[in-house]
Amino acid sequence: MGQELIFIKYDGIERKLVGTVISRFENAGFKIEKIKKGRISKELSELLYQDSETQLNGMGAKTLKAMTDKGEKDKIMEIFKTEVPFEIGKLLNTWNRLYATSYDVIALVISKDGDAVTEARAIVGKTDPSISPKGTIRGDFAADSIYKANLEKRACQNIIHASDVDTAEMDVKNFEEHFFR
Repeated sequence: MGQELIFIKYDGIERKLVGTVISRFENAGFKIEKIKKGRISKELSELLYQDSETQLNGMGAKTLKAMTDKGEKDKIMEIFKTEVPFEIGKLLNTWNRLYATSYDVIALVISKDGDAVTEARAIVGKTDPSISPKGTIRGDFAADSIYKANLEKRACQNIIHASDVDTAEMDVKNFEEHFFR
């Protein structure tokens, strides 16, 4: 049985989407193993949004692409003071950590036979809600975009966090140690 960590962010809670989000997973055959409302600590946010070279380069590259695709390449320096993906990723991690620690979240460990992480991420949708397909949580409910968040120098409000395939096991472990206790 595979496990996945998800948490509903402040924007999902504020918009009263908690039941809708949870039902998407239950209707897809997921079982809720743990659920808790609370605030993510600074320590846990640093474990969740790690400063690994791969992660930061990936986030920075996605952001550069989002800005370039919108025809706003000229604003990259204005917003980030750099065009280096790694440095952009560091700033994005700062924004993500600030958002994650500023409000309560509803965290869940969910499980399902098979590849729970891949299936859960398909339900969640793409990180950037503006390109997330209809039928996904972010595609149906999120009203933000990476582009808009960058212009406003803040984290993208995309309703929900879902662990990546590479981090799911560690995220579940970290939340069990630092959040669900």
